[in-house]
Amino acid sequence: MKDSVHLRAVRSSDIAQLATIMFDTWYAQDSQEATVQQRELLHSMALFDVAHYCETSTHAMVAVDDDPHIPDMDILGVAMWRNDTDWEQGINQKDVVSNDLNAIAKLRSSSAQFNLMMEEFEADAARTLELAEAAAQSSGAELRLFMIAQHARGLGVGKRLLGSAESSMRLSGARRYYLYTDSECDYSFYDHRGMTRATQALQVSGPGGKIVDKYIYMQNL
Repeated sequence: MKDSVHLRAVRSSDIAQLATIMFDTWYAQDSQEATVQQRELLHSMALFDVAHYCETSTHAMVAVDDDPHIPDMDILGVAMWRNDTDWEQGINQKDVVSNDLNAIAKLRSSSAQFNLMMEEFEADAARTLELAEAAAQSSGAELRLFMIAQHARGLGVGKRLLGSAESSMRLSGARRYYLYTDSECDYSFYDHRGMTRATQALQVSGPGGKIVDKYIYMQNL
C-alpha cells in the first residue's frame, strides 16, 4: 500500500464523497434507466445510507490517500462499526451527520416518492434485524458498513480497515462480531477471511423489493 494512505476518523466533510462511493457501488446500476429526478432521489438514498450507518455506529474510519499530486484528498474506503460497550461514543457519530440527516428529513416530508423509498428501506431493515437477532445476542460488536471504492480494490485497503475495526472491537471487550451482507455485495471477501456464515435467507425481498440472498457472518476476535 502507498505510504500516502492512512486511516483517520470520519469527518462531516467526508460524507458527500462517501455517498458518491455508496451510489457507485450499490445504486448506479439501478439508475441507468432512471429519470433525472429518480437519479437524484437515488443519490439522496445513498447519502441517507451513509448517514444512517454513521449515526448507528460508535466508530467510523476512512482510508485516505493524501498524495500531494492528487488534487483532492481521495477516500479509498470506510469502515463503520458499533461496539456495544462504547455506546456513549455514538453521540459523536450522530454529530458528524446531523446536517445530512436533517436534509434527508426535509426531503422526505416534501417528496412522496422519496418517502416511499424510505418506507421500503425501513421495512427491509426490520427484516434484516430479525435475521440478525441471534447473532446480535451472542456478539459484542457489529460491523455496520464496510465499503471500498472501486479504484482501490485489491490494494489492501479493506484488510487494513477491517483490521483497525477488529482491534477496536477487541479493546472494547467484544469476543466476536457480526455483519450483514447480501448477494448485491462481494461477500467473497468474508469467506476468504474465514468468517462463519451464521444465518442466511435465500431469494427474499431486499431494498426496493429486489430479490436477494441475505447473509449474516460472524467472526471470533
